Amino acid sequence: MENKNKDRFKISIADFVWTLRLFILSVVFAFVLGIVVYIFTLVFAEHAPVSEAIMNTATAATAKVEITSNYISPMWAIFIFNSIAASFAVIGSGLFMSVHHLLIGDIAMRPKHPLYARFSILFEKLIMPLYSLFIRIASMIDRDFSSMRRNHQEKEGTIWQYCGYGKDEYRMFSYMLPYIVPLMILMVNGFLMGILLSFFAFNGALTGFELLGLKGIIIGLIYNVVYFFISIIPHGIIEIPAIILAAAVGYRFGYIQAHDVIDRGLFNGDTITSLKEDAEFTFTVAKDYMLSGYTWKMLGIISLTLLIAAYIETYMTLGIVDKVMHVLDSYVEGLLF
Repeated sequence: MENKNKDRFKISIADFVWTLRLFILSVVFAFVLGIVVYIFTLVFAEHAPVSEAIMNTATAATAKVEITSNYISPMWAIFIFNSIAASFAVIGSGLFMSVHHLLIGDIAMRPKHPLYARFSILFEKLIMPLYSLFIRIASMIDRDFSSMRRNHQEKEGTIWQYCGYGKDEYRMFSYMLPYIVPLMILMVNGFLMGILLSFFAFNGALTGFELLGLKGIIIGLIYNVVYFFISIIPHGIIEIPAIILAAAVGYRFGYIQAHDVIDRGLFNGDTITSLKEDAEFTFTVAKDYMLSGYTWKMLGIISLTLLIAAYIETYMTLGIVDKVMHVLDSYVEGLLF
């Protein structure tokens, strides 16, 4: 039985495909958003401020690696920060379940401090429209989530009367909570790549237009897009799947925790004791996941893969970029002259 419980943490192709699809959607969304902002800015103002803002974002994202490179090898700097992201996706997903203890501890304190409870309820009611939006989005993309039963029980005489939300809202939050870490890893990396791609594509097209007119738009666009992808592909073909794999491991754990809320009827009680028992159960599952041999084996494989990617990025990518762009420069010169 113990082996069976630990086997459920093993990811499947479906888990990897789900995370890959979300990553691609994040890239596409950020790319389209970046292009729209550029076009809007170009029509109503100059594009330079937006270019500067995007470059500042990219610089901020890589600044930690550049600063660390002053003290250690760039390869190890890249590896360390990518490993931190992967570890956060895998182990952080389990550690994040401690949020339940914090929230339930907060609820337990409210009956003893009426003024604090009053302000907390006011704040929670103010943010409830935003929470309802998240609920609506989650219901549209997750059929299992939309199938959760809503009891709509009265909160009077229960611990929920000290909250700006009810039992149903907390249970739905509990369903979404374990997905937050892998989603955040995928979306942050996807958004960064999509924004940078929009920067290269738009500026390439604009530069081509300024130099050659309408025919230069395609030339400039292709030139910059090729440069963008060739700067990523040599190491990214290893690094990106490794990050997605880490997110898939976290997603698998999130799937288990989320469905325990439904299958085991977790957080369906009206007393602090009941809620604490359910929180303890979720964290017990999280500990099993974090101590699982499979979890650490996957993290080890991912870390080794990221080390290889960091070596390629440091010692090989630049040379590959120079060779490819030299060929492309010769081709573009042939078109122009």
